[in-house]
Amino acid sequence: MSTNSHLVVVTGGASGIGEATARRFAAAGSRVVVGDLNADRGQLVVSELREAGHDVVFYPVDLASDESIKQFAGAVLESYGVPDALVNSGGILQNAVRLLEMDLAEFDRLMNVNVRGTLVASRAFGAAMCERGRGSIINLCSLTTFRASAQIGYGVGKAGLKMLTEIMAAEWGPKGVRVNAVAPGYTLTPAMQARIDSGERDPDAVIQNSALRRFVSPADAANAIFFLCSSEASAITGVTLPIDCGWLVTTAYSSYAAQP
Repeated sequence: MSTNSHLVVVTGGASGIGEATARRFAAAGSRVVVGDLNADRGQLVVSELREAGHDVVFYPVDLASDESIKQFAGAVLESYGVPDALVNSGGILQNAVRLLEMDLAEFDRLMNVNVRGTLVASRAFGAAMCERGRGSIINLCSLTTFRASAQIGYGVGKAGLKMLTEIMAAEWGPKGVRVNAVAPGYTLTPAMQARIDSGERDPDAVIQNSALRRFVSPADAANAIFFLCSSEASAITGVTLPIDCGWLVTTAYSSYAAQP
């Protein structure tokens, strides 16, 4: 796609998949707005990209706060106009926990940031996209969108985001706005590496249960997001695309009662 006039907003753009996505669009010539709660890291990413000649800016945003999202969207729309794409990459993780032992305050925070934050950001930018008559929104789902997980609040939220994606796609499609989601598998982000280092994730279990025998990289997810926002995907809306190195199919295949 021709990207030199494209404006892309990426929440959670200071690290992980969001950072990789911001870098992918910037490398293609898009103007990129990075939004994140971590201002120090966000400014570092933007500085690196600007030094490389890319048109990238940073704005702080707290996805747990409706008012913060409103201010973020208002500043972007006033300064740069309506974005061509919004990537809702901002969110928080959860470690495995038993249902009866989970702190309900953690559940509430996961729902507030991951689900409500995505909804509020999508409404803030989606209204302008609908009025203009075009745009693309990408939500971040997960393997837990499709499979039960001991990450209870995280999994329930990610399953809900699939439905939210489909609802937005159905409602906003007639106004020219496409809405899709990606569902990354075990992705080797800094947050994942920290959990591996602390013993909270077993990397061998991930690798052996993936058909391609590797982790997903942030760039893998970013490339899929880039495609879904491109004109090559102009007929695609309402889908949730797994990017998992074949984890879903391998775990299903290997658990079947009869093996060849």
